[in-house]
Amino acid sequence: MKVIKWGECEIAISRIVLEDISWIFEELDENIQITSVECWEQVAFATILALKSFERGTNKAKTVKGEILLRLAGTLQIGEAITKVGAKKGENFLVAFGKNACKTLREFLKKKALKEVPFSDCDKEKVKELFEKAALVEVL
Repeated sequence: MKVIKWGECEIAISRIVLEDISWIFEELDENIQITSVECWEQVAFATILALKSFERGTNKAKTVKGEILLRLAGTLQIGEAITKVGAKKGENFLVAFGKNACKTLREFLKKKALKEVPFSDCDKEKVKELFEKAALVEVL
């Protein structure tokens, strides 16, 4: 698990493997999102951008969770974002955000008996490209 401090907020990111995704959407709290992307760094950046957009009132989605997906997919269409970066069978990232995100994510993992899988940093050039895609939503 990676934990990032951002102001008074924590962002906690974990990687899990799911064989069946049908149940998880109903189980996620309002401050936990699941996504299937390449790099944990892009999840962290998209989450920060989503939180900032709600602070500024420039959000495109109705919820922070939806805004995270839009940022990760680089689109304004939620359906397209879900298709591109929504949870899929196999490896997914869970991201929790808020004052006690680390505790929230740990409790969710334990309650649902989800096993974390290790993950490492992505290539810097790849991360730069993914950050640009996430930031693009600002100007769309």
